[in-house]
Amino acid sequence: MSAAERPDTPVRSRSDTAERHRLAGEVFDRHPYGILVVEGAGRIVAHNSSARVLLGETSARLDSADAPPACDLVGCGREGTPLEGVCLFDQVRAQDAPLLEIRVELPEGGAAESAWVTAAVLDPATERVLVELRPARADDRRRRSDPHAAGQARLRIATLGRTQVEGPDGELSGAWLEHRAGQVLKLLVAERKRALFADEIADTLWPDAGRRSLQGVRYYIHALRGHLEPDRPPRSPSSFVVRARGGYALDLRQVEVDADEFERHVRAGLDGAASGDPEQARAQLEAGLALYGGDFLADEPYAEWPTAERDRLRQLAARGLRALADVHEQAGELDAAVDTLDRLVGMDPYDLDVHRTLLRLVLRQGRRTDAVRRYTALRRRMLGMWEEDLDFTLADLQG
Repeated sequence: MSAAERPDTPVRSRSDTAERHRLAGEVFDRHPYGILVVEGAGRIVAHNSSARVLLGETSARLDSADAPPACDLVGCGREGTPLEGVCLFDQVRAQDAPLLEIRVELPEGGAAESAWVTAAVLDPATERVLVELRPARADDRRRRSDPHAAGQARLRIATLGRTQVEGPDGELSGAWLEHRAGQVLKLLVAERKRALFADEIADTLWPDAGRRSLQGVRYYIHALRGHLEPDRPPRSPSSFVVRARGGYALDLRQVEVDADEFERHVRAGLDGAASGDPEQARAQLEAGLALYGGDFLADEPYAEWPTAERDRLRQLAARGLRALADVHEQAGELDAAVDTLDRLVGMDPYDLDVHRTLLRLVLRQGRRTDAVRRYTALRRRMLGMWEEDLDFTLADLQG
């Protein structure tokens, strides 16, 4: 039965739809706080009357060809502010959740010197972001203007190599990272895209401990929260380790994991290489690979549960290194290409395709003695490990 045939279902006419659109437009324009709709790299595609009042003289340029980017209006990256080194719009798109309010300085000539700003993704397909500007009073001393509310993660976890944790007030180091509370944290990081039930945590980390391990999970979660938030008031909710769908999870709106930042950069670099944009490829790949300080959770070498994520990130790093070497070679930067491939060979010493490319570049540099040394060592390694000789000679690579 269609909506028109159901007696209890109202059928919207074209006039109803037009009225709804009219009301939505009025709500947007008459909203008491300033609203901006920002697209892509900071282009303002819509704003309401309150935003024009707040921005004063600057608002006259919003509809012109020389309109200032939204980053200039809110102060993205501005030194000495909560947005120092940070783009508000990149942050909200990356975490796919509304940002906490932060206080920013507004351009001169408007109705207020500063405003409380929050933002949320409006349309992921067009990367449109909805920004709300609320005037701030001079005597408003709320603490939400601290740097951690700028969309920057209040907790940073380094996982590429040995695990390191940094909180708002510095590094949270200590032997606890090697004990059970630290193991729980590492498991939550490895499974950071979902919630883990207590029995999953117990069975994964301590499968032979029986019921005692299940009973201890709550204690270790409590201990973990204490290590991560030593100043958290008793019985107050944790900002970082939260209850989610009946289990435990990291709140990724407040926690940044270096593996995720690494992956964002490398994938953007691979996209740039595929689309024929070597500058984007170089910048993004170098930024991502600089974060790859070693295998994921390298301080858990014998545990099975990090293996899938470790292998996935390792393969992505290998793809990134190969793509970056290609960018360097195409630019005639042979030294940089060789250094990059040397790093890749260190990760995968039996990839003969990489060795061929590396030897070819060394020969192009005129380093024949080095090429012979490398070729001889590779041949010895392949014979010793696989009892297989190389199917190419240095003469094959000379050209």
